[in-house]
Amino acid sequence: MKKVVVTGGTGFVAGWVIVDFLNAGYEVSTSVRSMKKADRLEKEIAGAVSKDEMKNLSFFEADLTSDKNWVESIKGADGVIHVASPMGNGTQTVEELVNVAKNGTLTVLKAAKEAGVKRVVMTSSQAASTPESGSTTVLDESFWTDVKNPDLDPYRISKVESEKAAWEYAKEEGMELTTVLPGAIFGPVLSDKAVSSNRILLQMLSGLPMTPHVPLEISDVRDLARLHRLAFENPVAIGKRYLAASQVLQMEDVEKIYQTNFPYKKIKIRMMPNTVTKLLARFVPSLRALVPMLDRKYRHTTAAAENDLGWTQHKPEETVMDAAKTLIKLGLDK
Repeated sequence: MKKVVVTGGTGFVAGWVIVDFLNAGYEVSTSVRSMKKADRLEKEIAGAVSKDEMKNLSFFEADLTSDKNWVESIKGADGVIHVASPMGNGTQTVEELVNVAKNGTLTVLKAAKEAGVKRVVMTSSQAASTPESGSTTVLDESFWTDVKNPDLDPYRISKVESEKAAWEYAKEEGMELTTVLPGAIFGPVLSDKAVSSNRILLQMLSGLPMTPHVPLEISDVRDLARLHRLAFENPVAIGKRYLAASQVLQMEDVEKIYQTNFPYKKIKIRMMPNTVTKLLARFVPSLRALVPMLDRKYRHTTAAAENDLGWTQHKPEETVMDAAKTLIKLGLDK
């Protein structure tokens, strides 16, 4: 039985990565910032895997801001799936968020190196593959975001810098690195404590006051988790980046799906002019990340993951509906 270490187990993506690896017969050890969270996470994962598979899950306490416990916890593993990364709250400076993201990534990679583990699959973001506004091109893994782009928010810049730091360290130290670049990550939630980017879907279920003109390149969290495992299992993935979103829904399309399927919510759609979105983004931190995406025409291709690894995706309409069903079931839409 192979063993992997998954970082940031309480996160939305990490939870599904753990589920996917356990269902595939792996032993999984995951980091939590406090062991007090282990019992809760164990119950969440237990809802998605069998009792026998749950026996293969363990926890250790570690934080990306400290070297403590990482090396000894990674020793003996066949690989590390590095998912944990700071999202920020929209108020940090570029320097603050870049330092946290980059240093956290290097903490894990250095610990893996010291523990004698060469294989690492890391979650990056399509934020690290964002062109200038107005671009109409189809982007593949060769494209890197220019951090000098004035439209970029600190989060996007932090994803670029942390991924670049990972590749630089991997090259210097002979690590076998693969990075996975998702878009907007939606899908069913394992608990009300790991909602993450589904929060925007919650807002749509309640009816946004106004809807920005933003096309969403959607990654289903279940497909994303499987892509991490496929990349880990296939030697062809070593040294490669894989884009993980190519299917698009406009924000208003998502609202229309919810209007149709949840008529009792009486969702009304009012579109927000781009000038208003840009103006409000100066004062509302959560809107800043949307500015680079306004009316974007470019898109990404996931042909590399499909051809190299046989990866497939849920339809985005199914993804946003499955997400909504679990959010409603948990009572989060109230």
